[in-house]
Amino acid sequence: MVEADGGGGGDCAGISLHSQHTDCTQHTCFPDGHSLQTPGHQQLIALCVTHTHTHTHTSGTLHLLTMASLEEELTCSVCRDIFSKAHPLPCGHSFCSPCIREAWSDQREGKSRFTCPQCQEEHGEVLCDSCPPEVEEGQPPLAVKTCLRCEVSLCAEHLKPHLERPAFSTHLLVDPLGDLSQRRCPTHTEILRYYCADERVYVCGDCLLEGDHAQHKVKALRQVEEDLKVILQTLLRKAEEKLKDGERILKEHENIDSTMADSLKQDDTQVERLGSDLQFQVKKLVSALREITKRERQQVIEHVHEDCSKVREDMSQMLSIQHYLASLLAETDPFLLIWAFQSDDTKLLADLNSPLFIPETVSVDRKHILEDVESKYREFITATLRCLSELKRELLTSPLTLDTNTAHPLLSISDDLRSVTRVKNRLPCATHPERFDHWPQVLTVQTFSSGTHYWELEAVGFWDIGVCYRSIGRKGKEGKAFGNNKVSWSLTQQHDRKLAAWHNRRKTRLTYQMTGNRVAVAVDYGAGTITFSEVGPSSNLTHLHTFTTTFTKPVCLGFGLYKAELNSRISFIKV
Repeated sequence: MVEADGGGGGDCAGISLHSQHTDCTQHTCFPDGHSLQTPGHQQLIALCVTHTHTHTHTSGTLHLLTMASLEEELTCSVCRDIFSKAHPLPCGHSFCSPCIREAWSDQREGKSRFTCPQCQEEHGEVLCDSCPPEVEEGQPPLAVKTCLRCEVSLCAEHLKPHLERPAFSTHLLVDPLGDLSQRRCPTHTEILRYYCADERVYVCGDCLLEGDHAQHKVKALRQVEEDLKVILQTLLRKAEEKLKDGERILKEHENIDSTMADSLKQDDTQVERLGSDLQFQVKKLVSALREITKRERQQVIEHVHEDCSKVREDMSQMLSIQHYLASLLAETDPFLLIWAFQSDDTKLLADLNSPLFIPETVSVDRKHILEDVESKYREFITATLRCLSELKRELLTSPLTLDTNTAHPLLSISDDLRSVTRVKNRLPCATHPERFDHWPQVLTVQTFSSGTHYWELEAVGFWDIGVCYRSIGRKGKEGKAFGNNKVSWSLTQQHDRKLAAWHNRRKTRLTYQMTGNRVAVAVDYGAGTITFSEVGPSSNLTHLHTFTTTFTKPVCLGFGLYKAELNSRISFIKV
Protein backbone atom coordinates (compact mmCIF):
# COMPACT_ATOMS: atom_id res chain seq x y z
CA MET A 1 0.00 0.00 0.00
CA VAL A 2 1.38 3.45 -0.95
CA GLU A 3 0.34 6.68 0.80
CA ALA A 4 1.34 10.37 0.72
CA ASP A 5 4.14 11.52 3.05
CA GLY A 6 2.92 12.38 6.52
CA GLY A 7 -0.05 9.99 6.43
CA GLY A 8 1.72 7.12 8.16
CA GLY A 9 0.50 5.78 11.48
CA GLY A 10 0.85 2.77 13.76
CA ASP A 11 3.56 0.51 12.37
CA CYS A 12 3.76 2.55 9.17
CA ALA A 13 6.51 5.21 9.09
CA GLY A 14 6.62 8.09 6.61
CA ILE A 15 9.84 8.54 4.62
CA SER A 16 10.43 11.39 2.17
CA LEU A 17 12.63 10.72 -0.84
CA HIS A 18 13.77 13.96 -2.51
CA SER A 19 15.56 14.33 -5.80
CA GLN A 20 18.54 16.63 -6.21
CA HIS A 21 16.39 19.16 -8.13
CA THR A 22 14.91 21.62 -5.66
CA ASP A 23 12.95 23.56 -8.27
CA CYS A 24 10.30 20.83 -8.48
CA THR A 25 7.85 21.44 -5.61
CA GLN A 26 4.88 19.18 -6.43
CA HIS A 27 4.38 16.05 -4.25
CA THR A 28 2.79 13.25 -6.24
CA CYS A 29 0.59 10.70 -4.39
CA PHE A 30 0.17 7.06 -5.46
CA PRO A 31 -2.96 5.57 -3.84
CA ASP A 32 -3.74 1.96 -4.71
CA GLY A 33 -5.72 1.67 -7.94
CA HIS A 34 -5.61 5.40 -8.86
CA SER A 35 -4.01 7.16 -11.79
CA LEU A 36 -0.78 9.17 -11.66
CA GLN A 37 -0.24 12.59 -13.25
CA THR A 38 3.43 13.59 -13.91
CA PRO A 39 4.29 17.31 -14.35
CA GLY A 40 7.81 16.73 -15.69
CA HIS A 41 10.90 14.55 -15.68
CA GLN A 42 11.88 15.65 -12.16
CA GLN A 43 9.49 14.44 -9.42
CA LEU A 44 9.37 14.72 -5.64
CA ILE A 45 7.98 11.46 -4.25
CA ALA A 46 6.68 10.94 -0.71
CA LEU A 47 6.08 7.36 0.24
CA CYS A 48 5.07 5.30 3.25
CA VAL A 49 5.81 1.65 2.63
CA THR A 50 4.80 -1.05 5.04
CA HIS A 51 5.81 -4.64 4.46
CA THR A 52 4.94 -7.47 6.87
CA HIS A 53 7.06 -10.64 7.04
CA THR A 54 5.01 -13.66 8.23
CA HIS A 55 8.04 -15.83 8.94
CA THR A 56 9.75 -13.51 11.43
CA HIS A 57 9.01 -12.58 15.04
CA THR A 58 8.66 -8.88 14.19
CA SER A 59 5.32 -7.45 13.04
CA GLY A 60 6.71 -5.45 10.13
CA THR A 61 9.86 -4.15 8.48
CA LEU A 62 10.14 -0.86 6.62
CA HIS A 63 11.80 -1.00 3.21
CA LEU A 64 13.15 1.90 1.27
CA LEU A 65 12.42 1.63 -2.43
CA THR A 66 14.93 3.01 -4.86
CA MET A 67 13.77 5.42 -7.50
CA ALA A 68 14.46 2.81 -10.17
CA SER A 69 12.30 0.10 -8.62
CA LEU A 70 9.54 2.59 -7.85
CA GLU A 71 9.50 3.82 -11.42
CA GLU A 72 9.25 0.19 -12.59
CA GLU A 73 6.19 -0.32 -10.37
CA LEU A 74 4.50 2.74 -11.87
CA THR A 75 5.29 1.96 -15.51
CA CYS A 76 2.79 0.43 -17.92
CA SER A 77 4.33 -2.75 -19.33
CA VAL A 78 2.67 -2.13 -22.72
CA CYS A 79 3.71 1.45 -23.57
CA ARG A 80 6.62 1.64 -21.04
CA ASP A 81 5.46 5.09 -19.86
CA ILE A 82 4.39 6.23 -16.40
CA PHE A 83 0.72 5.34 -15.90
CA SER A 84 -1.84 7.59 -17.49
CA LYS A 85 -5.32 6.60 -16.25
CA ALA A 86 -4.23 3.30 -14.68
CA HIS A 87 -6.61 0.33 -15.06
CA PRO A 88 -5.96 -2.45 -12.48
CA LEU A 89 -6.77 -6.10 -13.31
CA PRO A 90 -7.87 -8.80 -10.80
CA CYS A 91 -4.46 -10.47 -11.16
CA GLY A 92 -2.81 -7.38 -9.59
CA HIS A 93 -1.19 -5.86 -12.69
CA SER A 94 -2.15 -2.39 -13.92
CA PHE A 95 -2.01 -0.79 -17.35
CA CYS A 96 -2.91 2.46 -19.01
CA SER A 97 -6.58 2.45 -19.91
CA PRO A 98 -5.94 2.99 -23.66
CA CYS A 99 -3.27 0.27 -23.66
CA ILE A 100 -5.47 -2.40 -22.11
CA ARG A 101 -8.32 -1.47 -24.47
CA GLU A 102 -6.05 -1.86 -27.48
CA ALA A 103 -4.60 -5.13 -26.17
CA TRP A 104 -8.04 -6.60 -25.57
CA SER A 105 -9.28 -5.41 -28.96
CA ASP A 106 -6.49 -7.47 -30.55
CA GLN A 107 -7.57 -10.50 -28.49
CA ARG A 108 -11.29 -10.18 -29.25
CA GLU A 109 -11.40 -12.35 -32.38
CA GLY A 110 -11.98 -16.01 -31.51
CA LYS A 111 -11.71 -15.62 -27.73
CA SER A 112 -14.37 -15.64 -25.02
CA ARG A 113 -12.02 -14.44 -22.25
CA PHE A 114 -9.24 -11.83 -22.17
CA THR A 115 -5.74 -12.29 -20.78
CA CYS A 116 -3.41 -10.02 -18.84
CA PRO A 117 -0.65 -8.85 -21.24
CA GLN A 118 1.93 -9.37 -18.50
CA CYS A 119 1.08 -12.67 -16.73
CA GLN A 120 -1.41 -14.10 -19.29
CA GLU A 121 -4.04 -14.78 -16.59
CA GLU A 122 -7.52 -14.98 -18.11
CA HIS A 123 -10.29 -12.53 -17.19
CA GLY A 124 -13.93 -12.73 -18.18
CA GLU A 125 -14.58 -9.08 -19.00
CA VAL A 126 -16.18 -8.33 -22.40
CA LEU A 127 -15.92 -4.87 -23.96
CA CYS A 128 -18.84 -2.98 -25.47
CA ASP A 129 -18.87 -3.22 -29.28
CA SER A 130 -20.69 0.10 -29.67
CA CYS A 131 -18.29 2.29 -27.69
CA PRO A 132 -15.64 4.01 -29.87
CA PRO A 133 -12.15 2.59 -29.22
CA GLU A 134 -10.64 6.06 -28.98
CA VAL A 135 -12.47 6.77 -25.69
CA GLU A 136 -9.78 7.11 -23.05
CA GLU A 137 -11.54 8.72 -20.13
CA GLY A 138 -12.30 6.37 -17.24
CA GLN A 139 -12.15 2.60 -17.45
CA PRO A 140 -12.87 0.63 -20.66
CA PRO A 141 -16.66 0.29 -21.17
CA LEU A 142 -17.59 -3.29 -20.25
CA ALA A 143 -20.55 -5.09 -21.81
CA VAL A 144 -23.46 -6.15 -19.60
CA LYS A 145 -25.40 -8.14 -22.23
CA THR A 146 -24.88 -9.73 -25.64
CA CYS A 147 -27.68 -9.55 -28.23
CA LEU A 148 -27.76 -12.76 -30.26
CA ARG A 149 -29.93 -11.14 -32.96
CA CYS A 150 -27.61 -8.15 -33.48
CA GLU A 151 -24.52 -10.22 -32.62
CA VAL A 152 -23.04 -7.41 -30.50
CA SER A 153 -22.08 -6.97 -26.85
CA LEU A 154 -23.48 -3.81 -25.24
CA CYS A 155 -22.67 -1.72 -22.20
CA ALA A 156 -25.45 -0.39 -19.96
CA GLU A 157 -25.76 2.84 -21.97
CA HIS A 158 -25.95 1.20 -25.40
CA LEU A 159 -28.28 -1.51 -24.07
CA LYS A 160 -31.07 1.00 -23.35
CA PRO A 161 -32.60 0.92 -26.87
CA HIS A 162 -32.96 -2.86 -26.63
CA LEU A 163 -34.83 -2.48 -23.36
CA GLU A 164 -36.95 0.52 -24.30
CA ARG A 165 -37.84 0.21 -27.99
CA PRO A 166 -40.55 -2.29 -29.10
CA ALA A 167 -38.56 -3.10 -32.24
CA PHE A 168 -35.97 -4.88 -30.09
CA SER A 169 -38.47 -6.77 -27.91
CA THR A 170 -37.90 -10.06 -29.75
CA HIS A 171 -34.12 -9.86 -29.53
CA LEU A 172 -32.56 -12.50 -27.29
CA LEU A 173 -30.26 -10.99 -24.64
CA VAL A 174 -27.79 -13.17 -22.73
CA ASP A 175 -24.86 -12.58 -20.41
CA PRO A 176 -21.83 -11.04 -22.17
CA LEU A 177 -20.15 -13.40 -24.64
CA GLY A 178 -16.63 -12.66 -25.80
CA ASP A 179 -16.77 -15.32 -28.49
CA LEU A 180 -19.87 -15.99 -30.60
CA SER A 181 -18.24 -18.75 -32.62
CA GLN A 182 -19.67 -21.43 -30.33
CA ARG A 183 -23.14 -19.99 -30.99
CA ARG A 184 -22.78 -20.21 -34.76
CA CYS A 185 -23.83 -23.04 -37.04
CA PRO A 186 -20.66 -24.85 -38.19
CA THR A 187 -22.24 -25.29 -41.64
CA HIS A 188 -23.81 -21.89 -42.31
CA THR A 189 -21.99 -19.68 -39.72
CA GLU A 190 -25.39 -18.28 -38.71
CA ILE A 191 -26.35 -17.79 -35.07
CA LEU A 192 -28.03 -20.92 -33.63
CA ARG A 193 -31.54 -19.74 -32.72
CA TYR A 194 -33.49 -23.02 -32.76
CA TYR A 195 -33.40 -26.46 -31.17
CA CYS A 196 -34.31 -29.78 -32.81
CA ALA A 197 -35.77 -32.09 -30.17
CA ASP A 198 -35.60 -35.16 -32.42
CA GLU A 199 -31.86 -34.96 -33.00
CA ARG A 200 -31.11 -33.00 -29.79
CA VAL A 201 -29.05 -30.41 -31.66
CA TYR A 202 -29.07 -26.63 -32.10
CA VAL A 203 -29.89 -25.37 -35.61
CA CYS A 204 -29.90 -22.04 -37.44
CA GLY A 205 -32.45 -20.54 -39.84
CA ASP A 206 -30.61 -21.81 -42.89
CA CYS A 207 -30.71 -25.36 -41.51
CA LEU A 208 -34.50 -25.10 -41.43
CA LEU A 209 -34.67 -23.73 -44.97
CA GLU A 210 -32.64 -26.65 -46.32
CA GLY A 211 -35.33 -29.01 -45.04
CA ASP A 212 -33.25 -31.54 -43.10
CA HIS A 213 -35.41 -30.86 -40.06
CA ALA A 214 -38.72 -30.35 -41.88
CA GLN A 215 -40.47 -33.26 -40.13
CA HIS A 216 -38.72 -32.74 -36.81
CA LYS A 217 -39.90 -31.00 -33.67
CA VAL A 218 -38.06 -27.67 -33.90
CA LYS A 219 -38.68 -24.71 -31.63
CA ALA A 220 -37.06 -21.35 -30.93
CA LEU A 221 -34.61 -21.41 -28.04
CA ARG A 222 -36.79 -19.12 -25.94
CA GLN A 223 -39.79 -21.45 -26.38
CA VAL A 224 -37.63 -24.46 -25.50
CA GLU A 225 -36.44 -22.57 -22.44
CA GLU A 226 -40.03 -21.96 -21.33
CA ASP A 227 -41.01 -25.59 -21.93
CA LEU A 228 -37.90 -26.87 -20.18
CA LYS A 229 -38.46 -24.67 -17.16
CA VAL A 230 -41.99 -26.07 -16.80
CA ILE A 231 -40.44 -29.56 -16.72
CA LEU A 232 -37.79 -28.39 -14.26
CA GLN A 233 -40.47 -26.91 -12.01
CA THR A 234 -42.20 -30.30 -11.94
CA LEU A 235 -38.94 -32.08 -11.20
CA LEU A 236 -38.11 -29.54 -8.52
CA ARG A 237 -41.48 -30.10 -6.84
CA LYS A 238 -40.86 -33.85 -6.97
CA ALA A 239 -37.46 -33.37 -5.37
CA GLU A 240 -39.00 -31.19 -2.66
CA GLU A 241 -41.68 -33.81 -1.97
CA LYS A 242 -39.02 -36.50 -1.65
CA LEU A 243 -37.05 -34.30 0.71
CA LYS A 244 -40.15 -33.85 2.87
CA ASP A 245 -40.72 -37.62 2.90
CA GLY A 246 -37.07 -38.10 3.78
CA GLU A 247 -37.36 -35.62 6.65
CA ARG A 248 -40.41 -37.46 7.94
CA ILE A 249 -38.70 -40.86 7.69
CA LEU A 250 -35.56 -39.52 9.36
CA LYS A 251 -37.55 -37.92 12.18
CA GLU A 252 -39.48 -41.12 12.81
CA HIS A 253 -36.34 -43.24 12.98
CA GLU A 254 -34.36 -40.73 15.02
CA ASN A 255 -37.12 -41.00 17.62
CA ILE A 256 -36.59 -44.76 17.82
CA ASP A 257 -33.37 -44.24 19.76
CA SER A 258 -35.03 -42.32 22.59
CA THR A 259 -38.16 -44.49 22.46
CA MET A 260 -36.06 -47.62 22.68
CA ALA A 261 -34.13 -46.20 25.62
CA ASP A 262 -37.37 -45.46 27.49
CA SER A 263 -38.69 -48.92 26.70
CA LEU A 264 -35.52 -50.57 27.95
CA LYS A 265 -35.65 -48.56 31.18
CA GLN A 266 -39.12 -50.00 31.76
CA ASP A 267 -37.71 -53.45 31.08
CA ASP A 268 -35.11 -52.93 33.81
CA THR A 269 -37.85 -51.97 36.28
CA GLN A 270 -39.88 -55.06 35.40
CA VAL A 271 -36.85 -57.27 35.76
CA GLU A 272 -36.14 -55.77 39.19
CA ARG A 273 -39.70 -56.51 40.27
CA LEU A 274 -39.37 -60.06 39.05
CA GLY A 275 -36.11 -60.41 40.98
CA SER A 276 -37.74 -59.36 44.22
CA ASP A 277 -40.62 -61.81 43.63
CA LEU A 278 -38.47 -64.81 42.82
CA GLN A 279 -35.69 -64.01 45.31
CA PHE A 280 -32.29 -65.61 44.85
CA GLN A 281 -32.92 -67.64 41.67
CA VAL A 282 -34.53 -64.73 39.89
CA LYS A 283 -31.63 -62.45 40.88
CA LYS A 284 -29.40 -64.59 38.68
CA LEU A 285 -31.96 -64.18 35.89
CA VAL A 286 -31.84 -60.42 36.38
CA SER A 287 -28.07 -60.35 35.99
CA ALA A 288 -28.19 -62.44 32.83
CA LEU A 289 -31.11 -60.48 31.45
CA ARG A 290 -29.35 -57.14 31.99
CA GLU A 291 -26.35 -58.34 30.04
CA ILE A 292 -28.53 -59.59 27.20
CA THR A 293 -30.61 -56.42 27.05
CA LYS A 294 -27.46 -54.32 27.11
CA ARG A 295 -26.07 -56.20 24.15
CA GLU A 296 -29.37 -56.09 22.30
CA ARG A 297 -29.75 -52.39 23.03
CA GLN A 298 -26.35 -51.62 21.57
CA GLN A 299 -27.13 -53.61 18.44
CA VAL A 300 -30.46 -51.84 17.99
CA ILE A 301 -28.93 -48.40 18.48
CA GLU A 302 -26.13 -49.15 16.02
CA HIS A 303 -28.69 -50.41 13.51
CA VAL A 304 -30.79 -47.27 13.93
CA HIS A 305 -27.75 -45.04 13.49
CA GLU A 306 -26.78 -46.88 10.32
CA ASP A 307 -30.31 -46.53 8.93
CA CYS A 308 -30.41 -42.82 9.75
CA SER A 309 -27.05 -42.37 8.06
CA LYS A 310 -28.40 -44.00 4.89
CA VAL A 311 -31.48 -41.77 4.96
CA ARG A 312 -29.23 -38.71 5.38
CA GLU A 313 -27.18 -39.83 2.39
CA ASP A 314 -30.37 -40.06 0.27
CA MET A 315 -31.48 -36.64 1.49
CA SER A 316 -28.05 -35.16 0.79
CA GLN A 317 -28.21 -36.45 -2.78
CA MET A 318 -31.76 -35.13 -3.18
CA LEU A 319 -30.70 -31.75 -1.72
CA SER A 320 -27.89 -31.58 -4.28
CA ILE A 321 -30.42 -32.33 -7.03
CA GLN A 322 -32.72 -29.66 -5.63
CA HIS A 323 -29.94 -27.08 -5.65
CA TYR A 324 -28.93 -28.15 -9.16
CA LEU A 325 -32.50 -27.83 -10.46
CA ALA A 326 -32.84 -24.45 -8.78
CA SER A 327 -29.62 -23.28 -10.42
CA LEU A 328 -30.93 -24.44 -13.83
CA LEU A 329 -34.17 -22.54 -13.25
CA ALA A 330 -32.15 -19.41 -12.50
CA GLU A 331 -30.20 -19.72 -15.77
CA THR A 332 -31.20 -16.92 -18.17
CA ASP A 333 -29.23 -18.16 -21.15
CA PRO A 334 -31.37 -20.81 -22.93
CA PHE A 335 -28.33 -22.21 -24.72
CA LEU A 336 -26.51 -22.92 -21.47
CA LEU A 337 -29.73 -24.11 -19.82
CA ILE A 338 -30.48 -26.68 -22.51
CA TRP A 339 -26.86 -27.77 -22.75
CA ALA A 340 -26.62 -28.27 -18.99
CA PHE A 341 -29.92 -30.13 -18.74
CA GLN A 342 -29.46 -32.48 -21.69
CA SER A 343 -25.97 -33.41 -20.47
CA ASP A 344 -27.36 -34.60 -17.12
CA ASP A 345 -31.05 -35.36 -17.78
CA THR A 346 -30.72 -39.17 -17.87
CA LYS A 347 -28.85 -39.41 -14.57
CA LEU A 348 -30.98 -36.64 -13.03
CA LEU A 349 -34.24 -38.44 -13.83
CA ALA A 350 -32.80 -41.75 -12.68
CA ASP A 351 -31.75 -40.24 -9.33
CA LEU A 352 -35.14 -38.57 -8.87
CA ASN A 353 -37.05 -41.77 -9.70
CA SER A 354 -34.95 -43.96 -7.43
CA PRO A 355 -36.81 -44.64 -4.17
CA LEU A 356 -35.65 -43.19 -0.88
CA PHE A 357 -34.12 -45.65 1.51
CA ILE A 358 -36.81 -46.60 4.05
CA PRO A 359 -35.33 -48.36 7.05
CA GLU A 360 -37.12 -51.25 8.61
CA THR A 361 -38.20 -50.67 12.16
CA VAL A 362 -35.81 -52.45 14.43
CA SER A 363 -36.55 -53.81 17.86
CA VAL A 364 -34.95 -55.94 20.46
CA ASP A 365 -35.49 -59.63 19.78
CA ARG A 366 -36.88 -60.83 23.10
CA LYS A 367 -37.54 -64.38 22.00
CA HIS A 368 -34.20 -65.91 22.86
CA ILE A 369 -34.15 -63.91 26.12
CA LEU A 370 -37.40 -65.53 27.14
CA GLU A 371 -36.24 -68.96 26.02
CA ASP A 372 -33.21 -68.68 28.34
CA VAL A 373 -35.44 -67.63 31.20
CA GLU A 374 -37.97 -70.43 30.68
CA SER A 375 -35.30 -73.14 30.26
CA LYS A 376 -33.74 -72.26 33.65
CA TYR A 377 -36.90 -71.93 35.68
CA ARG A 378 -39.39 -74.47 34.28
CA GLU A 379 -39.70 -76.09 37.70
CA PHE A 380 -40.98 -72.94 39.30
CA ILE A 381 -44.44 -73.00 40.80
CA THR A 382 -47.51 -71.51 39.12
CA ALA A 383 -46.82 -68.12 40.62
CA THR A 384 -43.36 -68.09 39.07
CA LEU A 385 -44.74 -69.07 35.66
CA ARG A 386 -47.35 -66.36 35.94
CA CYS A 387 -44.64 -63.79 36.63
CA LEU A 388 -42.72 -65.00 33.60
CA SER A 389 -45.86 -64.86 31.45
CA GLU A 390 -46.49 -61.26 32.45
CA LEU A 391 -42.87 -60.39 31.83
CA LYS A 392 -43.06 -61.99 28.38
CA ARG A 393 -45.99 -59.83 27.31
CA GLU A 394 -44.33 -56.70 28.61
CA LEU A 395 -40.97 -57.34 26.97
CA LEU A 396 -42.45 -58.27 23.59
CA THR A 397 -44.54 -55.14 23.31
CA SER A 398 -43.07 -52.94 20.59
CA PRO A 399 -44.01 -49.24 20.41
CA LEU A 400 -46.13 -48.53 17.33
CA THR A 401 -47.48 -45.34 15.74
CA LEU A 402 -50.04 -44.85 12.99
CA ASP A 403 -48.97 -43.58 9.57
CA THR A 404 -51.12 -40.54 8.75
CA ASN A 405 -50.09 -40.72 5.09
CA THR A 406 -52.03 -43.99 4.78
CA ALA A 407 -55.12 -42.94 6.77
CA HIS A 408 -58.44 -42.73 4.88
CA PRO A 409 -60.14 -39.28 5.17
CA LEU A 410 -62.92 -40.86 7.29
CA LEU A 411 -60.41 -41.74 10.00
CA SER A 412 -59.26 -39.31 12.69
CA ILE A 413 -55.77 -40.00 14.09
CA SER A 414 -54.89 -38.80 17.60
CA ASP A 415 -52.03 -36.35 18.17
CA ASP A 416 -49.86 -39.07 19.71
CA LEU A 417 -50.54 -41.32 16.67
CA ARG A 418 -51.66 -44.12 19.02
CA SER A 419 -55.43 -44.22 18.39
CA VAL A 420 -57.86 -43.92 15.48
CA THR A 421 -61.58 -43.02 15.43
CA ARG A 422 -64.16 -43.37 12.64
CA VAL A 423 -65.85 -40.05 11.76
CA LYS A 424 -68.98 -39.35 9.70
CA ASN A 425 -67.60 -36.57 7.49
CA ARG A 426 -64.43 -36.72 5.43
CA LEU A 427 -61.49 -34.84 6.90
CA PRO A 428 -59.28 -32.58 4.73
CA CYS A 429 -56.28 -34.68 3.70
CA ALA A 430 -53.50 -34.02 1.24
CA THR A 431 -53.36 -36.37 -1.74
CA HIS A 432 -50.80 -39.09 -1.12
CA PRO A 433 -49.95 -42.25 -3.09
CA GLU A 434 -49.97 -44.35 0.11
CA ARG A 435 -53.41 -43.23 1.30
CA PHE A 436 -56.41 -45.64 1.24
CA ASP A 437 -59.08 -44.01 -0.92
CA HIS A 438 -62.02 -46.41 -0.52
CA TRP A 439 -61.80 -48.49 2.66
CA PRO A 440 -61.48 -46.56 5.96
CA GLN A 441 -58.16 -48.16 6.87
CA VAL A 442 -54.76 -47.10 8.23
CA LEU A 443 -51.35 -48.77 8.66
CA THR A 444 -48.64 -48.42 11.28
CA VAL A 445 -45.36 -46.72 10.45
CA GLN A 446 -43.23 -49.54 11.84
CA THR A 447 -42.66 -52.85 10.06
CA PHE A 448 -41.08 -56.08 11.33
CA SER A 449 -39.07 -58.71 9.52
CA SER A 450 -37.86 -60.79 12.47
CA GLY A 451 -38.53 -61.61 16.10
CA THR A 452 -41.64 -62.07 18.22
CA HIS A 453 -43.93 -59.11 18.93
CA TYR A 454 -46.98 -58.51 21.10
CA TRP A 455 -49.52 -55.69 21.40
CA GLU A 456 -52.72 -55.04 23.32
CA LEU A 457 -55.50 -52.93 21.83
CA GLU A 458 -58.83 -51.49 22.89
CA ALA A 459 -61.27 -51.98 19.99
CA VAL A 460 -64.85 -50.67 20.01
CA GLY A 461 -67.67 -50.93 17.43
CA PHE A 462 -67.30 -52.42 13.95
CA TRP A 463 -63.56 -52.98 13.63
CA ASP A 464 -60.96 -54.88 11.67
CA ILE A 465 -57.49 -55.60 13.09
CA GLY A 466 -55.04 -56.86 10.49
CA VAL A 467 -51.44 -57.85 9.91
CA CYS A 468 -50.23 -57.17 6.37
CA TYR A 469 -47.37 -56.37 4.04
CA ARG A 470 -46.82 -52.69 3.24
CA SER A 471 -47.42 -53.58 -0.41
CA ILE A 472 -51.17 -53.92 0.15
CA GLY A 473 -53.17 -51.95 -2.44
CA ARG A 474 -54.50 -48.57 -1.36
CA LYS A 475 -56.56 -47.38 -4.32
CA GLY A 476 -60.01 -48.70 -5.21
CA LYS A 477 -62.41 -51.16 -3.62
CA GLU A 478 -61.80 -54.63 -5.01
CA GLY A 479 -59.39 -56.73 -2.96
CA LYS A 480 -58.10 -53.82 -0.86
CA ALA A 481 -59.83 -54.53 2.48
CA PHE A 482 -57.83 -56.39 5.14
CA GLY A 483 -58.23 -60.17 4.73
CA ASN A 484 -59.53 -59.90 1.16
CA ASN A 485 -56.16 -60.56 -0.47
CA LYS A 486 -53.02 -62.70 -0.17
CA VAL A 487 -50.99 -60.06 1.67
CA SER A 488 -53.13 -59.54 4.79
CA TRP A 489 -54.66 -61.50 7.70
CA SER A 490 -57.36 -59.97 9.89
CA LEU A 491 -59.79 -60.43 12.77
CA THR A 492 -63.14 -58.63 12.34
CA GLN A 493 -65.88 -57.80 14.84
CA GLN A 494 -69.15 -56.91 13.13
CA HIS A 495 -71.96 -54.69 14.42
CA ASP A 496 -73.56 -57.67 16.23
CA ARG A 497 -70.20 -58.41 17.99
CA LYS A 498 -69.75 -61.63 16.00
CA LEU A 499 -66.13 -62.44 15.16
CA ALA A 500 -64.61 -63.71 11.92
CA ALA A 501 -61.07 -64.36 10.71
CA TRP A 502 -60.23 -63.37 7.12
CA HIS A 503 -57.43 -64.20 4.68
CA ASN A 504 -57.43 -64.11 0.85
CA ARG A 505 -61.25 -63.61 0.86
CA ARG A 506 -61.76 -66.76 2.93
CA LYS A 507 -63.90 -66.20 6.02
CA THR A 508 -63.64 -68.30 9.18
CA ARG A 509 -66.55 -67.73 11.58
CA LEU A 510 -65.66 -67.81 15.28
CA THR A 511 -68.20 -69.09 17.77
CA TYR A 512 -66.66 -67.21 20.67
CA GLN A 513 -68.10 -63.79 21.49
CA MET A 514 -65.96 -61.29 23.37
CA THR A 515 -67.17 -59.89 26.67
CA GLY A 516 -64.83 -56.90 26.69
CA ASN A 517 -63.01 -54.64 24.26
CA ARG A 518 -59.35 -55.62 24.77
CA VAL A 519 -57.61 -57.62 22.04
CA ALA A 520 -54.07 -59.03 22.06
CA VAL A 521 -52.09 -59.55 18.84
CA ALA A 522 -48.92 -61.67 18.83
CA VAL A 523 -46.71 -62.05 15.73
CA ASP A 524 -43.89 -64.60 15.59
CA TYR A 525 -42.19 -63.72 12.31
CA GLY A 526 -39.81 -66.68 12.25
CA ALA A 527 -42.55 -69.21 13.06
CA GLY A 528 -44.98 -67.50 10.67
CA THR A 529 -47.82 -67.23 13.22
CA ILE A 530 -50.34 -64.47 13.95
CA THR A 531 -52.34 -65.04 17.13
CA PHE A 532 -55.40 -63.06 18.26
CA SER A 533 -56.59 -63.30 21.88
CA GLU A 534 -59.02 -61.55 24.20
CA VAL A 535 -57.46 -59.92 27.26
CA GLY A 536 -59.57 -60.58 30.37
CA PRO A 537 -60.03 -58.39 33.47
CA SER A 538 -57.05 -60.00 35.23
CA SER A 539 -54.88 -59.84 32.09
CA ASN A 540 -55.52 -63.50 31.34
CA LEU A 541 -55.60 -64.39 27.65
CA THR A 542 -58.38 -66.27 25.83
CA HIS A 543 -57.30 -67.59 22.45
CA LEU A 544 -59.45 -66.48 19.50
CA HIS A 545 -57.65 -67.51 16.30
CA THR A 546 -54.17 -68.24 14.91
CA PHE A 547 -53.01 -67.86 11.31
CA THR A 548 -50.02 -69.90 10.14
CA THR A 549 -48.09 -68.80 7.06
CA THR A 550 -44.59 -68.13 5.76
CA PHE A 551 -43.71 -64.45 5.77
CA THR A 552 -41.73 -63.21 2.77
CA LYS A 553 -41.75 -59.46 3.44
CA PRO A 554 -41.78 -57.14 6.46
CA VAL A 555 -45.20 -56.91 8.10
CA CYS A 556 -47.07 -54.15 9.90
CA LEU A 557 -50.37 -53.72 11.74
CA GLY A 558 -53.43 -52.20 10.08
CA PHE A 559 -56.80 -51.06 11.42
CA GLY A 560 -60.13 -50.75 9.60
CA LEU A 561 -63.22 -48.95 10.99
CA TYR A 562 -66.26 -49.38 8.77
CA LYS A 563 -69.22 -47.94 10.74
CA ALA A 564 -69.31 -44.42 12.18
CA GLU A 565 -72.68 -44.99 13.89
CA LEU A 566 -71.15 -47.49 16.34
CA ASN A 567 -68.51 -45.01 17.56
CA SER A 568 -65.88 -47.34 16.18
CA ARG A 569 -62.33 -46.74 17.43
CA ILE A 570 -59.07 -48.60 18.14
CA SER A 571 -56.29 -47.59 20.54
CA PHE A 572 -52.97 -49.06 21.61
CA ILE A 573 -52.85 -50.00 25.31
CA LYS A 574 -49.66 -49.76 27.34
CA VAL A 575 -48.95 -53.25 28.63
